[in-house]
Amino acid sequence: MDTPDDTPPRRTGFTLDGVAYTHIDMAGQYGADFQRLPVVLRLLLENALRNMRGAERDDAVAALFAWLAHGTSEAEIAFQPGRVLMHDTTSTPALVDIAAMRDALDEAGMDPRALNPVLPVDVSVDHSLAVQAYARPDAAASNLALELRRNAERYRFLRWASKALSNVRIHPPGTGIMHTLNLEQLATVVCEHDGALHPDMMIGTDSHTPMINGIGVLGWGVGGLEAQTVMFGMPTLLRIPDVIGVRLSGTLAAGVTATDLALTVTQRLRAIGVSGEFVEFFGPGVATLSAGSRCVVANMAPEYGATTGYFPIDAATLDYLRQTGRDPAHVARVGAYAASAGLALDPAATPRYTRVVEIALDQVGTRVAGPTRPQDLHPYEQTRALLAGLGFAPRAASPLPRHAIAIAAITSCTNTSDPRLLVAAGLLARKARRAGLKAPAWVKTSLGPGSPAAADYLARAGLLADLEAVGFGIVGYGCTTCIGNSGPLPPMVRDAMAAGAVRPVAVLSGNRNFTGRIHPDLDLGFLMSPPLVIAFALAGDAERDLAREPVQVGA
Repeated sequence: MDTPDDTPPRRTGFTLDGVAYTHIDMAGQYGADFQRLPVVLRLLLENALRNMRGAERDDAVAALFAWLAHGTSEAEIAFQPGRVLMHDTTSTPALVDIAAMRDALDEAGMDPRALNPVLPVDVSVDHSLAVQAYARPDAAASNLALELRRNAERYRFLRWASKALSNVRIHPPGTGIMHTLNLEQLATVVCEHDGALHPDMMIGTDSHTPMINGIGVLGWGVGGLEAQTVMFGMPTLLRIPDVIGVRLSGTLAAGVTATDLALTVTQRLRAIGVSGEFVEFFGPGVATLSAGSRCVVANMAPEYGATTGYFPIDAATLDYLRQTGRDPAHVARVGAYAASAGLALDPAATPRYTRVVEIALDQVGTRVAGPTRPQDLHPYEQTRALLAGLGFAPRAASPLPRHAIAIAAITSCTNTSDPRLLVAAGLLARKARRAGLKAPAWVKTSLGPGSPAAADYLARAGLLADLEAVGFGIVGYGCTTCIGNSGPLPPMVRDAMAAGAVRPVAVLSGNRNFTGRIHPDLDLGFLMSPPLVIAFALAGDAERDLAREPVQVGA
């Protein structure tokens, strides 16, 4: 497996529609050992072969294959991502640093324009939108206007950066959440330059960057300083990771959602103490999941303790690229490259993993997680027992239930980037609307999708009006309640809390529910799928057993 220091890695290729393409021939060069590697380590191997030279490259390759002996390694390798993704709160300090360094160059009599990121940097302004207005037709416009007023100085600086710096692109407020934009617009999955192909690999300054793993792009979250180093062309160092293989078998039952699967994966992997490992999904069950469903599971990687939650490229990946308007020639190129380079999903393959966890998809049920941690998994009908166990005794009378639902939010790129989940929520809203149901007045309802594309397909399906009718109109396109930007609680909830009459609960389609995370005054919250958020919102009571009791009693 030795590669001479000055010899470039062996290349092979294929012809597609009369065009010749080449790529590094890992399978031909390393044979059976290459096939034993998890796909995430094959990607790190490709990255090392493409970006390293000489002894450094030889040492990295040797360390990656030595990993096979024990499924673990203490060796470090350099990883060179091809692009950087940031959100507004992490990008601002980094861009301020660049501006200051440019000033220093100018003072030294040098051209400040010489200092620019060498990698493409995409900044999404998504972490500043708060849910002030809701359940009214102008909610989205009102919340956006408030966001612009509150952050005007910072946004002016970001606009300057987008014009003054090369390779920096700012996606302004109202264009969506960074991870959804990455999925729908930014990710190429496979990069091409003059006929040479290689995988799309990236880092982002947010822990949920692994969402892009759902369509076969290797990426993970880093800190702002690390990203700032990388954007100037320096690699990031990492220990060759342990890789947990999650073998999926069977098929999800009708009505069971990708959210239910993501929460199940979170519970199972937290139970075995995953902490910083790479996770890769394999087995025949993977092929039954849509790309959107995979992205929901991949997004929860930090909640199940992993650095990645990777799904290899297959037909579902290509379907997603077509659905999001990628060029047909590019989609064909992605599929051909993945197959030729040995990076495509083989449902029958059993690579070497550090540990393997088995999950039967047909055993996953409708679940909620909470009321304080994302790994605390329960059947959705058990919320009454869970809350009763807390022993809250009201000190005053109130028309609100003692565990009234104060916030019901369809929020977070975790679940709003999967069209199936939003369509399911819309269909439930349609039935509720036909029955004349609305959420009780004490429930703060909101729908904050990952991008305006969600509004388009919900409107085309006639479901946006149904969601608005039951209180779930769009409040904007940003992280909103998922990161605690939930805005003030309804006055009647605040009054009842002050009187000691209620201990309210939040229900949301987000990824974290730690005490105070959703709202500083709320210590209880359940994570659940978007349609289940609507069902609980209509009930208004977190102690309702929705498996056996009506959501409401109509006139």
